[in-house]
Amino acid sequence: MTKAALSGPVAERGTDHRPHRLKNCGLTVLEIATALFALLFISPTLLILVNSFKSDAEITLNPVSPPTSLSLANYAAAWQETNFPVVFANTLLITVFSTMGIILVSSMAAYILARTKTKLSWFFYLAFTFSLVVPFQTFMIPLVQTAKELNLQNVWGIIPIYIGLGCPLAVFMYHGFVKNVPLEIEESAAIDGAAVPRIFFQLVFPLLTPVTATIAILDALWIWNDFLLPLIILPKQSTLQLAQFGFFSLYRRQYSLAMASLVLSAAPIVLFYLAMQKYIVKGVAAGAVKG
Repeated sequence: MTKAALSGPVAERGTDHRPHRLKNCGLTVLEIATALFALLFISPTLLILVNSFKSDAEITLNPVSPPTSLSLANYAAAWQETNFPVVFANTLLITVFSTMGIILVSSMAAYILARTKTKLSWFFYLAFTFSLVVPFQTFMIPLVQTAKELNLQNVWGIIPIYIGLGCPLAVFMYHGFVKNVPLEIEESAAIDGAAVPRIFFQLVFPLLTPVTATIAILDALWIWNDFLLPLIILPKQSTLQLAQFGFFSLYRRQYSLAMASLVLSAAPIVLFYLAMQKYIVKGVAAGAVKG
């Protein structure tokens, strides 16, 4: 039998594209399933956006139908009724200063706890970690009483409360990340005469950028969208969430204005999230590492 005759069937078997076709088919099915799941998860947001242009009667008759017109009357009415500029400024102030406070306090605390190898530092770290599993409802009433006694029932007073509630998770993430920072960098700076604050702010803190961005995103999303803590601490209609709550009462259900208000309040934080989302996975993975 000639060499050409032997190579014929082998060549034919070598050019069999069936496994490749099956693989491509499987990938296509996976892509379609992923797209359907993505559409399922984004459907509530799409419904809110669509219904924000419709009247209450249209929403009641058919909430999934497209709007008959793209009028901005609902947005104008929601803007005026919620006093949007004021509540937006309050929410932005609370979110920015609370997030900055959490980052500053928790990063310094985690640095000291990670670099101090004593039983006391380990105890404080365990205390921060344990507080992560304590439900907010267990200390909600004492918190309200304490806030009242300390005159913290205002926009500026709620900021230290948010800082206290947000530090445990931030300390846990920073603590794991600081352990991966080479100690030799700090030792070299200390030999050159740099003090601990300078070493932290000029050398260590810039290296914590990924986890800092992650904490900023998570805490900003939490504080911006929080409803329960402002409800029990602040006066009525002090933040965006409390203002939106005014559209629903015993004798009132204004879905159209509520939808428009939701779009207005969600737009800034969604844009912030989209701009910073690339840091989430990287920062969470790095901050969770234990060395």
